[in-house]
Amino acid sequence: MRLLDGIQALLLVEAALVLIADAVAATWIFKIYLRNRRKSALAFSIAWIFDFLTILFTMQQSVTIQLAGLLCLSTFAGFIFYGSVKFLEEESINARHRTLAILSVMPVAFMVYILGVYSYTGDAFWTATTAAALGISGVFVVAGGLLLMEVEEIYKSAIKYLSISIILFGVHLIPAALFGLYPWYEAIGFTFSSMLIVFMVWAMVKLTSSKTFLPSKKAVPQQPDLKPGTLLVGINEYKKLKEKLREMPVLAFVRDVSDIPEGWECYFVTTIPFQGTFKNTINPTNLARMTEISYQYLETFARSGKRGIIVIDCFEYLTVYNSWDSLMKFISKLRDFTIVNNGTLVVVLEKESLEPRLYFQLRKLIE
Repeated sequence: MRLLDGIQALLLVEAALVLIADAVAATWIFKIYLRNRRKSALAFSIAWIFDFLTILFTMQQSVTIQLAGLLCLSTFAGFIFYGSVKFLEEESINARHRTLAILSVMPVAFMVYILGVYSYTGDAFWTATTAAALGISGVFVVAGGLLLMEVEEIYKSAIKYLSISIILFGVHLIPAALFGLYPWYEAIGFTFSSMLIVFMVWAMVKLTSSKTFLPSKKAVPQQPDLKPGTLLVGINEYKKLKEKLREMPVLAFVRDVSDIPEGWECYFVTTIPFQGTFKNTINPTNLARMTEISYQYLETFARSGKRGIIVIDCFEYLTVYNSWDSLMKFISKLRDFTIVNNGTLVVVLEKESLEPRLYFQLRKLIE
């Protein structure tokens, strides 16, 4: 009897902890939404409200209210998935075909899961209600976690921890459907679920509070007389322009790291992974990564009503490691996205460093 009372007390403490975590996450992330108006933040905030209701309702004795809790769980999963989709849209990233291929097996996996639960429990009502809600919620939660992994290169550990915790939460719902009818599983399952939810809350707050997710609070100096669009400039012209942009939050891909303005977000383009020597390095063949970084940078400034400026001071170096067609596609994408976001793209290149035909092709593409 004392053991059962102890277990119930533990469950109540864990439930209270999860409710507090849900409330904190919903409030904190909604405040972030009010600051940057990112729909992904709004979706994640609403998701935690429904997780709060899920815990609250499933603690009740009424079967009807418990079923409402299952509906809230499915809604939570739906908003997690929707928030992940909007997050990729805001970062201008398309899900890889491999990820979409994994998602395509979800319907079959869900049906196999339902049949397996009914075969194991023999309880049709449990299978059609609780198991079905847990299964469909698990499918969409896991799918949301897989989608978030697409932006790991941009958000590093912040998105890695969140995506892993979301996937684990979705997967853990499977044993909950199989063993949830048994009293011995209640304490184990809810404890594990509580730990995952608290970790998810921490990871999501960490992500949405990061500088990359939030617009910059720094006061931006008066921008120089630099028209939106694209510029192709030589070394001497670039040196003069560099002085004008020294106090600006410019995004730059460079080879010369000897004179980088302090306020610039700079990436050293190199084939050598300088561990710890430079804050940001990027391989010259990783044009996709440069594109992602540029998209995110321009969108952040566009959302805040300011104009982003991108400098590519390594074009000759890029020609060594990439085909000309790949470089033209890369520059064309940056040009289009710069124009859409009212930014400025500066490509530094001496005319004599390219064949006349290639130089005029580049100039025509940029202008």
